[in-house]
Amino acid sequence: MKAFLANKLNCMAIVADGKKIAAEILADLKKRVALLNEQGIEVSLAVVLVGEDKPSQTYVRNKGKACAEVGINFLLYEFPTTITTEALIGQIQKIQTENKLSGLIVQLPLPAHIASKKVINCINPEVDVDCLTFFNLGKLLFNQSTVLPPTPSAMLEFLKYHQIDWIGKYVVMLGRGELIGKPLSSMLAHEPVTLSICNRSTPDLSVFTKNADIIFTGVGKHNLLTGEMIREGAVVIDAGVCFVDGQMYGDIEFETVNKKASLVTPTPGGVGPVTVAKLLANTVRVAETCSLIKLK
Repeated sequence: MKAFLANKLNCMAIVADGKKIAAEILADLKKRVALLNEQGIEVSLAVVLVGEDKPSQTYVRNKGKACAEVGINFLLYEFPTTITTEALIGQIQKIQTENKLSGLIVQLPLPAHIASKKVINCINPEVDVDCLTFFNLGKLLFNQSTVLPPTPSAMLEFLKYHQIDWIGKYVVMLGRGELIGKPLSSMLAHEPVTLSICNRSTPDLSVFTKNADIIFTGVGKHNLLTGEMIREGAVVIDAGVCFVDGQMYGDIEFETVNKKASLVTPTPGGVGPVTVAKLLANTVRVAETCSLIKLK
């Protein structure tokens, strides 16, 4: 494995460049969108944003820029924090009825008073490019998905890009959240790995992480994972996001993990850009599937 060899020679991790990986994915998507446009098919992604959460606004802005880069029609629908669950569901149903969409997402988190699961499950599964509806999560569980959750898919992309062989490896997942831990664990369950899932009730994370070949983390807790907690040459893919004094951090103590790992993702500039690219890849995939149906 290239990354493990690099660690032994350089005693320093390969710092994965998420922006570079994302750029390569987006370049391919731009060509595919152009081909769809030649067939008279417009690729459209609708994003629903509720409230004025600053990180959410930043994430949505990044998605809009990426859509413009590849030629996807970006439709942003903004609603006040005070909107009710019922009213939001009504608006989403209206958006789906009035537009010919290749994808629709609701930017999370939603305000606390809104029933998030009800809102998510009013999305037509065919355009659920975040893969969060119960219908699509069920397909994921049985390995029948046509599109995969963007962040978990992005995390696995780093292994593929850096040619990390995971067959027979011991993999540890930190966190069992709805967006990362649960769907990624479902995806890994179909792979030839030995998997442990740790959560806030796990007494000692080090018992698991010190023996792991590959560690995925998506908790959102600064310095959750330190260099002392991993083995020499481990691969660490960090999708956690938290803000401390206005600065974005991941779950890992980057300085110490970087000295022992063979491959590590930074925050920012790691999983985030690839997640956006994977979201757009799902959107294009839906459009391509619809085009094939039409051609028949």
